[in-house]
Amino acid sequence: MLRGTGLLVAARLRRDRFTLILWTVLFAGLWAAVGAGLGSSFDAQARSQLVALIAADPSLRMLRGAPAGTSLGAVMAVSTLAYVGVTIALMATFLAVRHTRGDEDAGRAELVRSTPIGRLAPLVATAIAGAIEVAIVAAGLAAGSLAIGLPAEGSALMALGVLLTGVAFVLVGLLAAQVMPSSRGANGFAAAIAGAAFVVRGVGDALADAGDDLAHVASAWPSWLSPIGWITQTHPFADPSDSAGWAPSWTPLALFMPLLLVLAAVVVALESRRELGDSLVRERGGRARAHALLGTPLGLAVRLQRGAAIGWIVAATVVGLFIGRVAPVAADAFESNPTLLALVQALGGTADDTIDTFVHALAGIVALVACAAVLQGATRMRSEELAHGEQVLATRTSRLGWFGATLAVALVAGVLVMTAFAAAASVSLASSDAARTGTVVAIAASMLPALGLYLAVGALLVAVLPGVGAWLGWVLLVVPMLLGELAPLFGDDLDWLQDVSPFHHLANPLASDPDWAASWWMLGGAAVALGVALAAFRRRDAAV
Repeated sequence: MLRGTGLLVAARLRRDRFTLILWTVLFAGLWAAVGAGLGSSFDAQARSQLVALIAADPSLRMLRGAPAGTSLGAVMAVSTLAYVGVTIALMATFLAVRHTRGDEDAGRAELVRSTPIGRLAPLVATAIAGAIEVAIVAAGLAAGSLAIGLPAEGSALMALGVLLTGVAFVLVGLLAAQVMPSSRGANGFAAAIAGAAFVVRGVGDALADAGDDLAHVASAWPSWLSPIGWITQTHPFADPSDSAGWAPSWTPLALFMPLLLVLAAVVVALESRRELGDSLVRERGGRARAHALLGTPLGLAVRLQRGAAIGWIVAATVVGLFIGRVAPVAADAFESNPTLLALVQALGGTADDTIDTFVHALAGIVALVACAAVLQGATRMRSEELAHGEQVLATRTSRLGWFGATLAVALVAGVLVMTAFAAAASVSLASSDAARTGTVVAIAASMLPALGLYLAVGALLVAVLPGVGAWLGWVLLVVPMLLGELAPLFGDDLDWLQDVSPFHHLANPLASDPDWAASWWMLGGAAVALGVALAAFRRRDAAV
């Protein structure tokens, strides 16, 4: 059943060699840059203030993690380890889907199966190649960690945690490839699981009791439900010599063992019984007579995108409802802890600002999800063009009408995601403070220019670079966001990296005098880019 596995592993590694180099350089480079920036620009007092700020603010704990000390390694871990976890998870799932469901969609899997290989060889080869690639990235992280002088034990613990997380999500990707009927659906399903793991970890850190010690925060129980939470709970660079007595812990990584065994068993059992090209979730057959709306490009676009849009909207609604659970906890923490109140007042704010800040932070996460929904909807045009372009264009449908309808539905889906978040957050906060509804709506509205920008990005990729748009769009979404988020940690010389992220230029409605100029420029640039994309799409051939 495993005949030919070695050859398939070599083929997969060769196929991924360039992306593997990119991922390794990206992970190791960002980690080393954060360490170098923190080491040169943040002394012990500055690191203590940064950790205290994270410990005091539930929104920062949700995004960053729960602090476990003020050493250089501990500050690096709380600032970046959660992001590393979710990014390696996405890398692993995309890799697994590409070599399984993606190959089945493209017809390559059928060609491979026509040779004398074992039935399970492609699956096992993908798992082995994925584990090797994740191990190389983890080794790069460990090397970068040692290069900036961090402890060897903590570096090894962090690398092992990243490796186990990556292997777990390789298996998640393999499972998604068998559950969903297309590579797009499998990628979306697996990415949703990775995002949920990040959010669940964030919920546990946000609900934690900061206490009087603003250098160490014990996460609440939800963090232990997430694989990404397990690697942050190892606290790889905690200093056992400080007064709190926290130390690195290998114990949380033991939770990966039953998870890996269960996932592997399920994946192998499904693959042993699944026919090539089949899936647990099967595409439904169409009606004998289609609805009249499907006779229009707009109706077709709605029909194709509605499933993914509903998933994004449900996720945004859940996040919005979560605010009502956390906001009272944050308010009570400030009322009962004068240390937290003094810290926030020293930073120029009030305890009430914490709730609005938390809403703004979560709105940023939902805006990233909405941009992903818009980008995915726009770039779907390419796959539809290849799969059904001849049939659609054989009717009276124009190229511009088809493309324009797809873009319009993608934009509406993104707007509905932000609307669902604002409505859910307003409802969840109404029981404690109905007056915040206007603030929630203003925060959600301030994120909309980013949706227009990424709609234009997706349109340009489809029109100008259709061959690489499927993955380049995600790179253009995730990498600028990470650079902008981590730029303050790189040191003063690299502050300009914040400008790389479009989210950095959005107006902040919580400011006393919000500056909307950049948002208007963003919308104007998006409109121009959309015009260029439509013109380029109209001129190029459908098959290129």
